[in-house]
Amino acid sequence: MIIFNSAKTSTGVVRTENQDFFGVRREDNFFFVCDGMGGGACGDFASKYASDVMLSLFDKITKKDSISILGEEYESFDEAVLRPISLIKIANRALYNMTKKYPKLSGMGTTCSAVWIDESKNLIHIYNVGDSRIYRIRNGKIQQLSQDHTKIRELIDSGKMTVEDSKVAEFQSMITRALGTMETVKVDYKSEFIRQGDIYVLCTDGLNGELSDFTINDIVNLHKPDVEEISSELILAANNSGGRDNTTVISICAKEITEIKENEKIVQQKDIVIFGEEESRSSVREDSLIHKYSKNFTVPVPELATKKNILKSPLVIAVLLVFVCIFGAFAYSFFSRKDTKDIVELTGNISGIMLDVRAVHEDKLKEIAGTKEKVFKMQMLQDVLKNVDAFTEPLANVSVTVSADEQSKFIGLSEYKPLEIKLPVGKYELALKLEGYKILDDNFKLVDTMDMTFETGRTLSDKVVIMVPKKYFENM
Repeated sequence: MIIFNSAKTSTGVVRTENQDFFGVRREDNFFFVCDGMGGGACGDFASKYASDVMLSLFDKITKKDSISILGEEYESFDEAVLRPISLIKIANRALYNMTKKYPKLSGMGTTCSAVWIDESKNLIHIYNVGDSRIYRIRNGKIQQLSQDHTKIRELIDSGKMTVEDSKVAEFQSMITRALGTMETVKVDYKSEFIRQGDIYVLCTDGLNGELSDFTINDIVNLHKPDVEEISSELILAANNSGGRDNTTVISICAKEITEIKENEKIVQQKDIVIFGEEESRSSVREDSLIHKYSKNFTVPVPELATKKNILKSPLVIAVLLVFVCIFGAFAYSFFSRKDTKDIVELTGNISGIMLDVRAVHEDKLKEIAGTKEKVFKMQMLQDVLKNVDAFTEPLANVSVTVSADEQSKFIGLSEYKPLEIKLPVGKYELALKLEGYKILDDNFKLVDTMDMTFETGRTLSDKVVIMVPKKYFENM
């Protein structure tokens, strides 16, 4: 078999940094693209670090390693087929460990879509997590081979949203699977036979976000089999159509196909196999491999993650505690006992919130939007606020900013689990930003910010904030 390939990436027209990354091992016919998320250096680091882990460990993972991670039920699979799945899961674990070691990286993650080509059997093996895509163009027709792991895809598959409605949905970029956001991850796998002249395109959503599948198909067919031209022209077209995101493309062309013996039985995996989340013993094995080969990883941790806060220095904390004690004794002597509360607050255990950002279920939103009477809408919204668990779901990737005195004290992204925010006692302004969404406050008004007071307690207080697409409530 003769395989041609070309990998290219572009920052795009709007953004100033590229958070995409790609990996290519031409000698092994292993290719993948990653699309980082998390903002700033976090998204950039996530995609690069995951790529570095997979490329560094590619020739080090044995079948025994894969079985210890994936489970004995996959013993019948070829070692080479299991290797990319193990690499993706190890990369997920490595990123997750980074978020625990460096809390400032919390919220980062990356998609990953990969292929491995077995030339001896004319098979292409397909793996993906997230919404980066893998297309095949065969006989002039395009087909998406990967499955988008997005909220929109889930709603379409469950019948709660039509394909047409999905094109104008407000939460286009909300993904349900990514590397680094959780301790474990599910990986989709399938395979198919390659035919001579097939073109495969791996891409981040900067491409399909700007170009329709029809346009991608036309560009590929116009320039095939020149993979260099295909990759370049696809990126150029995406940038000319707006270039609002980073775009990465790997184009692969099967120039010639290996002749297979008639008596050789080769099986393709047409249906998607989902390699589920790892068990605890699998995570232990992943940690062991990461520790063993960590010296091979070359991507430096972002400065923002390692920058130390002087206020967290043990020496500084000790000095401050001494000062607080002296001040407490002085205050107790010269002021009334009503001031004792303030001293307790100064030396309390913790202050802050566990922020749970949630979105109203799509079917409930449509029900509310279809209600003409304002009074009835208010009643339905009141039901939502009273029954959060029944009518809402976690909303991830919302930009969270907590400010005081016009200065940002906390910046992060919401997750599918409550976001921990620790700040000193005081009054703050909470701002949540997600394109097309607004905060629904207790008075059923749509706002961008809300005032909050952080108090001392033994644990962080729970705070649920509901966000809704403003298009449903603009006329309330």
